[in-house]
Amino acid sequence: MKTLGRHVSLFFRKSDSAKDRQRVLESFARWKALQHGLPPPLRCSKTLLLIRLDDIGDYLLFRNQLQMYKNSSRWMDHIITLLGNDSWQDIFTLLDKDAVDDTMWVNKNRYLECADYRVEIWRLLREKGFQTVITPSRTRPLLLDDLCMLAAGPVNSLGSQNTNVHARWNRISDSLYSSLFKPSRALMHEFNFNAEFAEWASGIRYCGTRPRIEGRFPRPVAGPYIICFVGASTRSRRWPIKRWIEFVTLHRRYYSSKIFLAGNSKAEREMVRIIQQRTGAESIAGRVALSELLHWVAGAEAVVTNDTMAAHMGASFGRPTVIVANGLNYMRFSEYINAGIDRVATIYPEVVNRRRKRLGDGPYAYSETVSADIASIKATTVIKSLKGLLEGETVGPALFRPAHTQQPI
Repeated sequence: MKTLGRHVSLFFRKSDSAKDRQRVLESFARWKALQHGLPPPLRCSKTLLLIRLDDIGDYLLFRNQLQMYKNSSRWMDHIITLLGNDSWQDIFTLLDKDAVDDTMWVNKNRYLECADYRVEIWRLLREKGFQTVITPSRTRPLLLDDLCMLAAGPVNSLGSQNTNVHARWNRISDSLYSSLFKPSRALMHEFNFNAEFAEWASGIRYCGTRPRIEGRFPRPVAGPYIICFVGASTRSRRWPIKRWIEFVTLHRRYYSSKIFLAGNSKAEREMVRIIQQRTGAESIAGRVALSELLHWVAGAEAVVTNDTMAAHMGASFGRPTVIVANGLNYMRFSEYINAGIDRVATIYPEVVNRRRKRLGDGPYAYSETVSADIASIKATTVIKSLKGLLEGETVGPALFRPAHTQQPI
């Protein structure tokens, strides 16, 4: 019966994907036609626009490459502007504001939903008149990155061969660019892809081998604690409440450290409320800003999380991090061990493990995952992975030192 239910869910996901394919193509054609009403671009010389409009986790895996452009002999005499997603504006301002000369911020939801706001963004890009536009994202949405690039009207446009789920989207997207990057491998962790792309676009490569957040972030509370991020952007990526309750109970058998529950959306805060009510764990859900969250993760004994930005934040601080993942795009985002990045353990449902054993590693799309997959992961498996990481941990949070990051000349 469970197998039948899974097949039914997958059928509807694939049907929805096909509808989404056509909807996006129609919107792209319509919105692109609207850009004909924009004024001609100014195209100021020695100006570079970097477009990065994906989410917080994506930015955490990209941000170490940002300085490469300003350090590069290819771009150091250019005025560099970043067009960014305002969801990570606070982190950029705290950590990376000196890496570019100017910024423009986009509220992605408002851009997609409000025509007036969208056209105003395009108009501002057209008025600034960039000579070159680089879109470093591995998967570029036609309606976001590509239309913003077209709105800027550059002489030169650089991007990567696109990796959207629909081949026709990719063909249209790639045809818009004057230069395209092809990565050395299709199955590559996002951090390594970003390093390869930056080297191709700038001529120099970040010398670090893992994402890193540098600086000192004082602990927000005294004493040891772990932090558990209970949410994710979609239901199929959320470990259910029942499993989190089981995990908290097991953790208390082995450790005396506190447990803090984290999340931000309405659904995540409701999950935290129930878990807290059943277990007595403490909560910071909905109460800390993104910049404050850096302190919580940096000071944690360990991080336990679904496949969200919290996983990449934990890895960036070198904290022992357990990722409870459904397998979606696993080689790209959650498979840290294959990328040679330590202190991260990833747990997948058995359906994913069996598939990998049978077929080897490969892409694993959203349309191939259902909520029951991640729900099948047991709390005993997660606590075992956490124990393995903590028993091998020799460097505490206060002693973790970022690697030397001086760039090659």
